[in-house]
Order: sequence, then C-alpha cells, then structure tokens
Amino acid sequence: FGTVSSVEDDDAGFLLIDTGGFETKDLYYQPFENNIVWEQTQQAITDADVVLMVLDGKTGIHPHDFQLVTYLKENGKNVIYVINKIDGREHEMNTLEFYELGVDKFTSVSAAHNRGVWDLCAEVESQLNNKTDLKEHRALVEGASKIAIIGRPNAGKSSILNRLCGEERSLVSDIAGTTRDTVDTNIIYNKKPYVLLDTAGVRRKKKIFDKIEGMSVMRSIRTIEDADVVVLVLAADEGLSDQDARLASLALDKYKPLLIVVNKWDLYPNKETNSSRDYAIEIHEKLRDAAYIPIIFASCLENQRIHKIMAAVEELCANYEKRVSTAKVNESLQRAVLAHTPAILRRYSKRVKFYFATQVSAKPPTIVVKCNVAEEIQ
Repeated sequence: FGTVSSVEDDDAGFLLIDTGGFETKDLYYQPFENNIVWEQTQQAITDADVVLMVLDGKTGIHPHDFQLVTYLKENGKNVIYVINKIDGREHEMNTLEFYELGVDKFTSVSAAHNRGVWDLCAEVESQLNNKTDLKEHRALVEGASKIAIIGRPNAGKSSILNRLCGEERSLVSDIAGTTRDTVDTNIIYNKKPYVLLDTAGVRRKKKIFDKIEGMSVMRSIRTIEDADVVVLVLAADEGLSDQDARLASLALDKYKPLLIVVNKWDLYPNKETNSSRDYAIEIHEKLRDAAYIPIIFASCLENQRIHKIMAAVEELCANYEKRVSTAKVNESLQRAVLAHTPAILRRYSKRVKFYFATQVSAKPPTIVVKCNVAEEIQ
C-alpha cells in the first residue's frame, strides 16, 4: 500500500497506512480508471476502520476532492476530514471554502508545526472504539514466519503474492520494477501466521540509475537477512541469471532456507516431457552444492501449482525451526562416522575422532560437534 506505521499509547493503538499519491488524465469528475495506485488506495479504504481524507489548506479545493468525498460517502466509511497546512490565523479563513464539498465537520491541523495533531489522534481513537486491537495484531505478527519474495523486476513476485493472499496487495503492471519497496502482507496458512515480504525487483547495481530504486535494492537485501524463508522468483523464459545466482547465494550464505519458483512456465517455449527436469538440473548446476533446493514450476496467470508454494514454505519453515534431541543427533553422527571412516591426519599422526554432538539453537538449526582436532574440520 505505502508506508505502514503503528501508533499507540497506554490505552489504545492502531495501524496508520499512508497511501500513495495518484493522478487522473482528466482532472474533472472522471472516475479513477486504469490507475494501479488508486486501486490499492481503494483496497486500503475497504480494509480501514477509519479513513483520514487530507485536504490542502493552502491551495484550497482540488477537483479530486469532490470525487473522493463522493466515493467515501457511497462506501459508508467512517471519515475524518483533515485540513492540513493551517499554519496560522491567516490560513484559518481558507477552511470555509471546504464546506462546498458537502461535509459538515473538519479537523484543522498543521503537521509542520505539530498543531492539532494530538486532537486528531484523540478523534481517531474515539472513532475506532477499540475495533482494532493492535496488541493482538502485533502478537500475531511477532509469532509469524517471515517469507521474503525476491527476484528481478517483473519476474512475477507481486502477482504470486496476490495469488497467495487473494488480493492485489502489491502493485502489478507490465512495467518492470513497479513495486518500489517492501510490502508486508499477513496471511494464515494451515492455522499458522506468515508475513509475506514482497521486495522491489533487484537489478545489477550498474543498471540502477535512480536513488529510489537503489534504496529498494538495499531494502531487498535487508529483507533477505530478516526473513525465515526466501522465495526466489524467476521468469521461465529468462532463466537463472548471474544476478539471480548472487541473490540465491546471499540467502544461502545467511543460512536461509531457499525455494525457487519458476514463474510463467506456461509461456516457456517448446516444452517437452523432461523440460522441467532439464531446467532444474541447469539451475542446480549454476548454484553448485545446492541440489537440495526445491523448485516449483508455476504459472501465476494460469494459477498452475501456486498452491504448492505455501506447502513448500511451510515445510521449509518447520525444518528451519526444528529441534532434534541430543540422542538423535549423536545417533546420526555415529552412523555418519561408520559410513565414512574419518581420515588419519599425517600432521598429527592420528585419526580424527568425533566424541559428542548437540543442537544449540534453531533458525537456523545449529549443531556443535566435539572432536579431537577441531581446527582441521571443514
């Protein structure tokens, strides 16, 4: 949607969504058609318990204001009409013209000078009437597994996210790189909470020419670090690029479970019986030592195998959080030693011996092994 922030005090709290700006080709009383930012604004309005419509006290009424007021009234939303930029008494007279919108009550503020902001917060809390329980929401989010959805611009990351949650939560268009930032979406799958993080598409840094996209790249990399599971989305007709391989390596170097989704498989040319197998072999060869990484061949447009994504994510999360008893760890260690006899180190004139192993943490599962020559073990 845009920037999402939490606002709370001792008695109440709420989530505040700052929606994106939007325009129309015809400024006068035409519907907001074919505008993806407006479509997301509509979704935010639908989800909201209270809507703040912010008006510009300096420039006065804009033709869009009439359209928005009409839309909000037709949808029966609780609306607080806020006139901003009322920085002094000379601007207070400007508020009178806003009654032409057919609204009976306005709240005047000056965000720049922090005038009227606390009164506005009190009014929001009054209208909410405890509809939104921020503490329960936060408890749900804190207990949720974080899933980073990464990939190159327009590989279909946002479309996949929208399929998974059933709503257009992230901007989707044919323009590569439409998603500029990380969009968090909370979903429940098999009675477990997940946070889906749809990051901006990551290009090679030398191809990034504007600061906004450069910042999005950094956020994408940080999102990988914060995630519990990373889903790398590829476009079937483009394959695994060097940049994709670097992203995959970054996730693996951070010990993150990785799932690869080959999207747009319906558009892959000249498919044969073994096309998916050969495609997977090529990916695993490029990533080396990562043949265990699961790959799903999907089509978001045709809704093919999209349901398998969350099933795979659920399994990866379970393994990432898994704890194994010390007895079972040592049983596995002994089987490995019997199957692969440790070498004799000429430097020490003795054989490597493994004495004991135990899991010390999860996310990722970490096992400490006690042996006689630890410095020689890789």
